[in-house]
Amino acid sequence: MNLPVKEILAFPILRSATVKTGQRALTDRVVEWVSVIENPVENFVRENEFVLTTGIGCNQDEEQLLRFVEDVYESGASALAIATGRHVFDIPPIVSRFAEERNFILIEIPWEIRFADIVHEIMRHLMDDRIEQDERPKDIQQQLIQMILEGRTIQVIAAFIEAEIDKQVLIVNDKGEMVAGSANVTAVQSLWNEMKQNAVHVQESHHPRYSELRKVGRSGQQLYQFAIKSNGQFKGDFFILSTDENPLKRHELTIAEQAVVATSLWFSRNSAVMEAEGRMQNEFLLSLAIGKNMTTEHIQAHADLFKYDLELPYVCIVGLPENLGSLIFQQSTQSVSRKTDLEYMNSYIKDGIFYAADSINRRVLYAFKDDIILIFLETAVATTADTVNQFLDLVERRFLHLLPGVQFSWGIGKRVEGTANFKNSYQKAKAALDMGRGQVGIGKRTHFDDTQLSSLFVHLIANEEVKQILLSVISPLLAYDEGKGMDLIQTFSVYRKTSGNVSKTARELNLHRQSLLYRLRKIESLTGKSLVNPDDLFLLEFAVKLWSTGLVDKTE
Repeated sequence: MNLPVKEILAFPILRSATVKTGQRALTDRVVEWVSVIENPVENFVRENEFVLTTGIGCNQDEEQLLRFVEDVYESGASALAIATGRHVFDIPPIVSRFAEERNFILIEIPWEIRFADIVHEIMRHLMDDRIEQDERPKDIQQQLIQMILEGRTIQVIAAFIEAEIDKQVLIVNDKGEMVAGSANVTAVQSLWNEMKQNAVHVQESHHPRYSELRKVGRSGQQLYQFAIKSNGQFKGDFFILSTDENPLKRHELTIAEQAVVATSLWFSRNSAVMEAEGRMQNEFLLSLAIGKNMTTEHIQAHADLFKYDLELPYVCIVGLPENLGSLIFQQSTQSVSRKTDLEYMNSYIKDGIFYAADSINRRVLYAFKDDIILIFLETAVATTADTVNQFLDLVERRFLHLLPGVQFSWGIGKRVEGTANFKNSYQKAKAALDMGRGQVGIGKRTHFDDTQLSSLFVHLIANEEVKQILLSVISPLLAYDEGKGMDLIQTFSVYRKTSGNVSKTARELNLHRQSLLYRLRKIESLTGKSLVNPDDLFLLEFAVKLWSTGLVDKTE
């Protein structure tokens, strides 16, 4: 709510007024109020006032008039208008020199102009300006909502706000990444670091939003900060960078408040869009991995939508976070579901994977299903193993910071080209993961080519007769394990790994010798095979190894 002195002098009632000094300041000096004052000034004049006087208290004494003008100037008034013709006939040269040296606006008004008319005219314009400023935030609110509905970018919204408040803004997300705005990032970060310790709350309004506004100043700059929240969750920060000469005014703070609300809406809308697109990407990649029947046109349309280049050579990597469930249980509250926590953890896992891919300049396709993560990493013919290991080294190093304590098992498939081969690479990666966990242990990396029998197992399982023989041996053990929880398959695997040494097997499984013997007899009775018969022993071991590939469903 202010008017430049130049605009006030253009009012018809002041057409006969004469500007004696301070012509260069007519545009820059603004008026927020108008008052009539006589000597002495004391503390009756405030900053940015248009002061009217007759000079009656100066008793036609030039020195007294000079001191009066000095006091008005020191009070921060925008201009002083002296009515001449009764108590002051002419403005003395000594007064004019003082005002001119300080570029202070001194105006001579004919005695005939009534002060009441001048005050009325200035106040009318000031009130009109205030009403317009009070209405402006409402208009801006409607325009911002319309921008959100039209799907405008956050950059467009930020530019609109900057133009309205004549200040630079910076919008950052919850990860501290710049999203929009033209404010100097280094300056904002420097002031923001200081703000965290020395910020003061701005209390310009009774609105609760203002209690969340913080401000800090240094070296002629001022930084204002709003926290952006949506549904009670922190989404980022809205910064306004200003100067001591051009601080935020009351109506600009109101506009800033509307901008923060609009930014929160944009974050919510953008998050919903990204979640929907993420689900579509996830389902599409899973469909490629399991070999779902899709037309070439359908595949290409989705590849174009997600900007996937499916003709590049990829290798499939399947990962399993072994202890994610226990970590979630330790960190979660009763009000949050495990599914929600897994999705939350997945965002960190995804960040780590894309960070690693960017670091080695490779494209990556990512999906997850339940606890399993699925990766297709761009690779080359000669360096597939090296590229994968370098990539996983970076991923695990990243997880040390994002997900401390999480242990991953990895299965790496074969390098493939073309969408028709995605299923083949996924099956090999999944087989490598399952065989690695079963034969080597958890928390390891297993390449499909590391096990010489891997390829043979995959081909054998494709034979229906072999599959039925496998299930006839394994099914009784699985059924018993589900009811009793003894894990007879693991017991047999350790028994064969120790070459049938009962004592070593018992120690490795942490079992009493008699308990182990009971389990071994149970294996024999359930399968009808003898552990001392070489043929039966071979068939049992062969069936367990085939089962450990994970390529057979027990429900088949």
